[in-house]
Amino acid sequence: MPVGAWREGHMVATRAEIGQGRRQRTRAALVEAALRVFARMGPEAPTVDDVTAEARVARGSFYNHFASWDALLLAVATAAVEQIEAELAGQRDLPDAAARVGLHLRGYIRKAAADQVWGWAVVRMALVAAPLGTAMRANLAQDVADGIATGRFTVASAQLAQDVILGAGMMGMRSVLQGEAGAEHADDVAEAVLRALGVGDAAAVARCGQGGAARASLQPDPLPP
Repeated sequence: MPVGAWREGHMVATRAEIGQGRRQRTRAALVEAALRVFARMGPEAPTVDDVTAEARVARGSFYNHFASWDALLLAVATAAVEQIEAELAGQRDLPDAAARVGLHLRGYIRKAAADQVWGWAVVRMALVAAPLGTAMRANLAQDVADGIATGRFTVASAQLAQDVILGAGMMGMRSVLQGEAGAEHADDVAEAVLRALGVGDAAAVARCGQGGAARASLQPDPLPP
């Protein structure tokens, strides 16, 4: 291949890589900006202009990356849940379903205490972002099934168990975010939920170990609701 042709091809490939990198950075900036906006305003009140202004990009950039508002909602919900689930991934190997549920409850609530932007975004998106609920239930469904199968949980149904866990977890996060309780509230919520599920040693299990997000710094910069 002639040197000139090789150089031209290399330059075209390089420009394509630069363009792809720029698009990825812009998309990430929009997702991060939306997370901050949702934390302040919730996911339904903001507009595209609110998000692009927060990201400091042109309004047209939004539609280069997201076909609709729902597409952005899905991206933000996925990013938020993937972040905490990655931090808690090491706890998936615990053999006791009750311990896994307790540690996940504590992890989510303590994560909210340590990162209020993330916490408010998750709480405010939970009821309107179906993908957020689906992602959060992925591991939870298995934990509940294991708990029932091994006799650790004595509940009327798996759905009831999931509702109790998710409802208490979200309200626990909200209480911490509003300053009505401290980060240690995570332990109390975990114990109360495990007791509701019929776990006899709930107090001990709810406070066993400190993993992942539970060890995160608990000195967040307050973010008003």
